[in-house]
Amino acid sequence: MDITDLINRTRAGDRNAFADVVQHYQRPLFGFLGRMGLGQAHAEDIAQETFLRAWQNLGDFNPRRAGFSTWLFTLARNLTLNDLARASSRCEVTMGDDFPDPPGDQPQPETVMLATEQKRQMRMALRRIPLSDRTILALAYIDEFDLRAIGKIEGCSTGAIKTRLHRARMKLREYLENPDE
Repeated sequence: MDITDLINRTRAGDRNAFADVVQHYQRPLFGFLGRMGLGQAHAEDIAQETFLRAWQNLGDFNPRRAGFSTWLFTLARNLTLNDLARASSRCEVTMGDDFPDPPGDQPQPETVMLATEQKRQMRMALRRIPLSDRTILALAYIDEFDLRAIGKIEGCSTGAIKTRLHRARMKLREYLENPDE
């Protein structure tokens, strides 16, 4: 699927082309929002709003400045941060617990227990890390954006992203090694 072709067709009025764009980015975007700490319903709302804004503002997308995925994830990030800032003042933020289970056949009970405990520890450690650091970790290690793209999404230099990513990894490691501190 050629995203550039779909974007051009969408700009020309082809709604089906944008439906293909949504289909292509829906899962990665939804996963990104979950890793930012949103519950399923909240992530669905933000994803829907992101795609709506992308549709409405497609004329603002400039492929010379960034890739479409970078532009789309920037929209999602900004919507999420704004929404969480509003929600935190109302104390309504919930943390997502939706990490994918490892693939495979029927695991042994002790394997399930270990995986469940590891997920719990990871969620607890991630909750202790500031949202901006969680975002960078998710973009780098789960969504596999390169440092330059993360810099565009976060609005800072590649060097700053390297530093923030290093610090976020150190914080995460510390929290995983010392969960009770």
